Amino acid sequence: MLKVIDLFSGCGGLSLGFQNCGFEIVAAFDNWKPAINVYQQNFKHPVIDYDLSQVNNNYSPFKKFSPDIIMGGPPYQDFSSAGKRNEDLGRGDLSITFATIVANIGSQWFVIENVDLFRKSKKYEEFRQIITSAGYGLTEKVLDASLCGVPQKRKRFFCIGELGGQDNNLQPYLETNLSKKPTTIKDW
Repeated sequence: MLKVIDLFSGCGGLSLGFQNCGFEIVAAFDNWKPAINVYQQNFKHPVIDYDLSQVNNNYSPFKKFSPDIIMGGPPYQDFSSAGKRNEDLGRGDLSITFATIVANIGSQWFVIENVDLFRKSKKYEEFRQIITSAGYGLTEKVLDASLCGVPQKRKRFFCIGELGGQDNNLQPYLETNLSKKPTTIKDW
């Protein structure tokens, strides 16, 4: 079973999805108390109260879990169409922190999720440069949640990286496993 850590875990949406697919979530990291409290009520593995903006080249809190996969959804407000879309507000830097953690840990896989506009940002260009320089092949895809079994019409950007992998190697899998019909509340 592949071991996973969840960075910027929030209340555990990504963790739940991965856990339901048979992955072993070994730890989660966040620093927003209300989300941590919800997370702790729903999962048995540790959720660590950790400010990911303060990593400062100390990767031991993550390395000790020996993750095969690092996943996360860094804050998106700097890229959101609902927000000011100002990449210099500071939250966008956390996607760079995610990339730096992945590059330094060297997990076999990573998954990052964010709003669609993230892929068009300068922060994503920087993220991508760090990750590809570390040897990751990337599959990048905007997915509509309603075509992935979620009763919500919401587009999200996913980047999946495999250490030593080829670019777009998961593209056929993502294409063939989308629903032909959007999921609705009635379906769920």
